[in-house]
Amino acid sequence: MAQSGRIRVGYIPTPGTFAFQDAQGQTVGYSIDICRRVIDRLRLRLARPDLTPEFLPIQASDRIPMLKAGAIDLECGGNTNTLARQKDVDFSHTFFNTGLRLLARKTLRVDRVNDLARKRIAVTRGTTAEARFRKLQLEQGVQVVMVGSDAEGLKLLEDGSVDAYAQDDVLLYGLMVLSQLKDELVVSGPFMTVEPYAFMLPKGDLALREVVDRSLLDLMHSGELLSIYRKWFDGERLRIPMSIYMKENIRFPNKYGIP
Repeated sequence: MAQSGRIRVGYIPTPGTFAFQDAQGQTVGYSIDICRRVIDRLRLRLARPDLTPEFLPIQASDRIPMLKAGAIDLECGGNTNTLARQKDVDFSHTFFNTGLRLLARKTLRVDRVNDLARKRIAVTRGTTAEARFRKLQLEQGVQVVMVGSDAEGLKLLEDGSVDAYAQDDVLLYGLMVLSQLKDELVVSGPFMTVEPYAFMLPKGDLALREVVDRSLLDLMHSGELLSIYRKWFDGERLRIPMSIYMKENIRFPNKYGIP
């Protein structure tokens, strides 16, 4: 990084929310705004004011292998911190909290998990949702349809190939806004998981981890993280008030991973 003058930043495209390309082809989003603050600090730490980010859209199933192989230096999308993943990669402090729910047509009533029996549910490969729905596949006969991206899951829902798309609720709200069928869709069902989001880093890179964590702590303590949150999630396009869990994360920064 210091020698090449560039940092390769992977991200899972999440249209309208954490990381995506805008109409001008620029990589933007909530987590990208945070990531750019990290890169600013890295420029100072490395004495490389010319350090240039190379943003690389990747699939969820590729992020850990790419970090382990050195193909990317950092993953700045929405990554759930899990104990299993901690064996392969390091995580930053949590910068967002969400949970697994469903995007479906309003005609599908889902009040409890049992209502999903024999339904066709699209799930993105390599996400925490995959493990949850593989279990429901065995327990309730849920038909799991694997997809490679949020865009693919939304398309299957729109054309009627699946009954719902399972993903973290904040991502579903972003997808719904972009859908031509948005007036027919709803984010429904109970929260099936708790998902603490953090950046993924190569295992054991203490210098990089210190820079990333210090950047996040500064954003929390200064109040700038709240401003970034409002920019992306509590405005005219999306209105998702900050949850009590997110507020607690800012007050008490942590790296808690889920089982």
